[in-house]
Amino acid sequence: MPYVEIAAAPELRSLVACYWRIEGPARPHRVLPDGCIDVLIAGHSARAEVVGTMTRAIVTESSPGGAVGIRFNPGEAARLIPEAARELTNSEATLEHVWGRAGTPLEDALASALAPDAKLERAARVIDSLLLRCLEQRAGSVDRHVRAAATMLTHGMSVREVAQAVGLSERQLARRFEARVGISPKAFGRVMRLQHAVTALSEGDTLSGAASRAGYADQAHFTRDARALAGVTPRTLRDELRSRSVDVSDSFKTRRSRAA
Repeated sequence: MPYVEIAAAPELRSLVACYWRIEGPARPHRVLPDGCIDVLIAGHSARAEVVGTMTRAIVTESSPGGAVGIRFNPGEAARLIPEAARELTNSEATLEHVWGRAGTPLEDALASALAPDAKLERAARVIDSLLLRCLEQRAGSVDRHVRAAATMLTHGMSVREVAQAVGLSERQLARRFEARVGISPKAFGRVMRLQHAVTALSEGDTLSGAASRAGYADQAHFTRDARALAGVTPRTLRDELRSRSVDVSDSFKTRRSRAA
């Protein structure tokens, strides 16, 4: 189940975390919440879907033809697809339902990247052009408070600290954050902390070391969050990482380094 990512055009990188592809056949695997919204198409489906921000992991079905998608940075998909943040948390809808016929060129570009001999780089440049056109024609404004808050929460700051740093009350921050990201700042912070811990596990840390590196007070706290967000214990996550049956994409590490 080879997984590859490539970057969007430089002028799109504040919007798009990456373009990605899982080369089929893809076996069932656990996809962890990462604070992002994706537009994707899988080999078993003829339609592209918008997958909202998740607060719990899902286990995907096997897909003989793999899958390909666009992963938006936290809070940024709302500039183009506001319905995704407001209505699709822990859910999904077809791109056609969200965008109507205007989404057809994007769906076609994603589908073209699923062909056995297709080059993701070639499809990505087509998608770049389509997204740049969308930005010109229909994009909403950037909420710089939410963008800054997402970066701070990714780096482990508390909701109170973030609200003070961006000059909003905690209630104002929560309202604006949920409208753009689809989940509360507190939930987003928990998701990011779990991502930090799982990244540490993927790099060979022990369970206790991963918990400490991610900022958990103790391993028991890590276990509670893993059960709530991933649906399994940290030990099971570690074992799934070793068998490559859990999706912890490199885009999380990319977002961390870019935000630093």
